[in-house]
Amino acid sequence: MRKLKMHLHISLDGYASDAEGGFAWITYNDTIAAKAKELTGAADAVVFGPKTYKGMQSYWPTVPQDPAATPGELSHAAWLARSTKIVVSTNLPEVDADWDKSLLLRDPAELARLKAEPGGDIVSFGSPVLVRSCLERGLVDELHLFLNPLLLGGGQPVFGPGQNTKLRLLEALPLPDGVVALTYAPA
Repeated sequence: MRKLKMHLHISLDGYASDAEGGFAWITYNDTIAAKAKELTGAADAVVFGPKTYKGMQSYWPTVPQDPAATPGELSHAAWLARSTKIVVSTNLPEVDADWDKSLLLRDPAELARLKAEPGGDIVSFGSPVLVRSCLERGLVDELHLFLNPLLLGGGQPVFGPGQNTKLRLLEALPLPDGVVALTYAPA
């Protein structure tokens, strides 16, 4: 059975983006990039919510032609190009799910069917609303959080009010610049 591994950067006060929807606060360096890349090793599919999908779709196919692209960016772009891109959305028009090798799902519960099919792991990068929805449905096998050492005071919360999901810690790894990589599984 395939695993669903979901990854997010998170502030100490539980936000995945700032009040303007921005991500400039995220700590990123080579060590953090290498840790995130570990998720793609056994994966052949990536899942996004509609906003993240559209952002990734507009950026990653352009990377191979960018002379300033780093080796890490080129590697991730190549991985994305050969991976199945899953977008979960109730209202994204089918015509907009047109990134090569894309699959549009209307309900996160449909991920259970994909997890039962043969193949590599399914990973996500971002999409806090989708992460919340998958946690509520018991679909997440591993939750990977990069805990960034700052308080945002508002923005897109990772977890919703009243959400009660028991998790067990698999790994807590301090990374450079005060970030802690946390890996959880359902309890």
